[in-house]
Amino acid sequence: ISFKIACQGATSVTTFADILCSNLKSAICHAVYDKTAIDIANEIRSDNPILNGNRSKLELFILYCLLDQEDLEKYQEYIYNPSYYMEDFIRRAVDRYCFNKKNPKLKNFLNLNLDSFQTLVLSAIHESTKVVNDKHGNVASWLDEFCTRLGDDMYLPRSNLTSIEHQETKDIQFLKEVASESLIPAIEQLKQTFSEIDLDPFVSKPHEILFEQLSGCLKQCPFCKAVCMNTIPGHDGDHRTRFHRPQALAGIQWEGTNHLVTDICTSLVASDCKIVLDGKIIQCKNYREVGPDYANWDIKPDTLQLSYWKWFVNHFRSDLEKIHDGKFEGKGAIPNICKQYCLNSFRKDLFQSKLK
Repeated sequence: ISFKIACQGATSVTTFADILCSNLKSAICHAVYDKTAIDIANEIRSDNPILNGNRSKLELFILYCLLDQEDLEKYQEYIYNPSYYMEDFIRRAVDRYCFNKKNPKLKNFLNLNLDSFQTLVLSAIHESTKVVNDKHGNVASWLDEFCTRLGDDMYLPRSNLTSIEHQETKDIQFLKEVASESLIPAIEQLKQTFSEIDLDPFVSKPHEILFEQLSGCLKQCPFCKAVCMNTIPGHDGDHRTRFHRPQALAGIQWEGTNHLVTDICTSLVASDCKIVLDGKIIQCKNYREVGPDYANWDIKPDTLQLSYWKWFVNHFRSDLEKIHDGKFEGKGAIPNICKQYCLNSFRKDLFQSKLK
């Protein structure tokens, strides 16, 4: 009879350990992915020159890369869908960082975090057993103690374990040993899973974390598609941008002609020029009267113009004329701008941003 009871107790503890480790395996897997995503994002913000600054610095890199590639389709994506383009730009930077064959960052982080969580679980098993033995507790109290000790580091809902809290065993020490041994194959299976280097299983991906940190406000000027430079999404007050662009990028033409407007917003609001929008003729300096999309933009009068967008309009002149059904003639005539001049200017800006 005693042998039969002992066997039943061992079987009960084994069942307990199997169910517990099955839940632990899932919890550890999710915890490793979440921690790895954060670790990668933090390390990239620290080490990667493209992503270790603010949104303004990131935009300089984006514009520099676009200038170097001279790909109109990519420019169109950036101009008309900056949120998508910026997130995809960050994703590609993260992929290069994670999947470098000479230095497989992703694999290293996954293995380090798996070791860390295995240590956490084994420690929780050991400490829970010690506390419950001292208090002469049962399986339910052991589970309470165990889940509490995992704390915020790993999400293992206590409610998931109600089916095994009434196991008929009083040998908590034996339970500890079986649970610790059952964890070994679960960890080995996870190591095999993590050997297949891929970001698809991540719920929160490193590039999404970085995009959230860097994107800020992405509202676009209704005249020229320039992006608001505020670092806070949904910020209070007006939208502003450091550099506006030629209004031709939004297809705006001079009244009564098909001549595309190559002037930028800041110079137009400093002039006596008029604009026709929604059938109304309004002086450019009174642009806020056009409607709500215009009223929340603060465009300061200025004659400063960025040579970058002059080069863009000149280089893609024929393509832009087809896209916007207009001409760069008359008031929309544009000068030739040397690409090398733009590249030199951007290299200077990037160098200065690294020093800040």
